[in-house]
Amino acid sequence: MHATMSSGAERGMTLIEIMIALTILAVVVLGMGQFAFNFSRTERQSEARTIATNLADQRLSLIRSNPNYSQIDSLYGVAEATITGFPGYARTTKIVHTGGPLPTYTTDYKTITVTVTSPALKTPLVETVVVASP
Repeated sequence: MHATMSSGAERGMTLIEIMIALTILAVVVLGMGQFAFNFSRTERQSEARTIATNLADQRLSLIRSNPNYSQIDSLYGVAEATITGFPGYARTTKIVHTGGPLPTYTTDYKTITVTVTSPALKTPLVETVVVASP
């Protein structure tokens, strides 16, 4: 008895099939790598934005809780090039006074704008509130 191979029924993969499979695998792996990179970058930017928001809110809460309305400008209208515990972050507080005391003026309020910057932020974070005279 003599064993013969049937024509065209060979088992295994050809070199072309292996190359196609490797190409598909490479595209999938590169796509997942790109996704991981973008996800990581977005996560870092989100964390930086959260920190910046907290720093701005902290400054605004401090200003709003100050009982001495007349000293707000001199106490808080400053630029902080560094913030302790937050390297790379800077915070600027701008205070614009509108009007004056009654009875001469009918309006007396201050517009407070806090800007927080960091190399990790694409754009500076800006928060604004209005504080009226008591």
